[in-house]
Amino acid sequence: MNMRGLILFTRQLHVISRSGTSIIKPASPTPENFKVYHLPLHDCMMPNIYIPAIFFYADISKAADHKSTVSNLLKNSLSETLTKYYPYAGRLRPSGSSVDCNDEGVHFVEARIGCKLAHVLEKDPAKEDEQGLGHLFPPLAIWDKLSNEKCSSLVLVQLNHFICGGIAIAVGFSHRIGDALTLLSFVAYWAGLSRHSFDHQKLLHVCPYIVSDHEQSHDNDSNTFNVSFPEKHWITKNVVFHNSNIARLKADVEIRHKLQGKDEPNYTRNELVTALLYRCVVAAAATSNGGAYIKSVLCQTVNIRPLLDPPLPQTSVGSFINYNNIATGTENETELHNLVERIREGKLQLRRNKGMDEIIAARPFEEFEKMNRIYLVSSICSFPLYEIDFGWGRPVKATIVDMPVVNSIILMDTPSGDGIEAIVGLEEKEMENFQAHRDLLSYISF
Repeated sequence: MNMRGLILFTRQLHVISRSGTSIIKPASPTPENFKVYHLPLHDCMMPNIYIPAIFFYADISKAADHKSTVSNLLKNSLSETLTKYYPYAGRLRPSGSSVDCNDEGVHFVEARIGCKLAHVLEKDPAKEDEQGLGHLFPPLAIWDKLSNEKCSSLVLVQLNHFICGGIAIAVGFSHRIGDALTLLSFVAYWAGLSRHSFDHQKLLHVCPYIVSDHEQSHDNDSNTFNVSFPEKHWITKNVVFHNSNIARLKADVEIRHKLQGKDEPNYTRNELVTALLYRCVVAAAATSNGGAYIKSVLCQTVNIRPLLDPPLPQTSVGSFINYNNIATGTENETELHNLVERIREGKLQLRRNKGMDEIIAARPFEEFEKMNRIYLVSSICSFPLYEIDFGWGRPVKATIVDMPVVNSIILMDTPSGDGIEAIVGLEEKEMENFQAHRDLLSYISF
């Protein structure tokens, strides 16, 4: 009986139906003088893959009369949004370094899902259809590469209707035209227009800041970053650190600093959790390697909008990130008090680079090549992940789905704001070692 019930439950997670693709075009045409969007050099250096984000909303029947109302609202407000985010309705040129702002539009599909929303919320943020959330996205929208063979839409959207009345809005967003903060700013503006009856005047404070030199022309592929991402061969899991446990982690690190006669630094939650996760994943790899530590690097992405001179607004369109790299080769170098101190020092160094040219030149890609193992850690904590309100309240859950490569971690706020959730992608055996690490078990919440 239990097996039969499991089979029925698994089938329910499949898409019952998916409508044909709608093409959502800007509500008004892009002016002629904005028909070409030359990507800044730092955007050209980003891989041309979709960043996948999804937003879950509980029963919205009280806020919307029927499904067509929700669909029409989202389509119309998306059309209005594209008048401000006009490059997103265009298509990348073959060189990958500029966008034809030709108003060809964004691809939008709808799906009916044969289960209740609650059945999905507890699933790991992986892309596999059975174990994860892949069926809630348009095909090839989860860290897949854009190509001319596909629709080449820079943004892909799927609206999912659950049998309980809940919905999920899944978005695949080209990394070539922006980072995770750009994605969330775009969806937040879209939601704001839905909530405020398409009134752009009420959203002037979050209007996109388009960074592009329209006189510039480097329409060739010499500046673009092309890489082949492997088929998924890793396990994706999430772990949660409640604020109470992070406070205990902070106290433990401060004790070690005091024993060394150092001042008590005011480390952030992000720094502490990043250090703990890196220590645990490196130890997991060492366990698989017979206990021997190998040369590794913590590659921490940093939002550099506030670090520039002058600072850029958070709604700046593009991939404004740099990398804080911490190399280790011994267990002692992964001690928490050592790691958090080096993370802080690295971030202070980044603050000394005030211009984009300096920041691009300072990216130490050659250091990656010297390391046997790279661990990429990104954070969207404090980003507007849970501020995406289309008119029926904030999402009950929102997340980035899966990883583009193995040995990657994404940090984000928990739905209630009472901690940090980490999505971790590791090889299967190393995931087992990671989940059993004593330091991790001391601070995660179950």
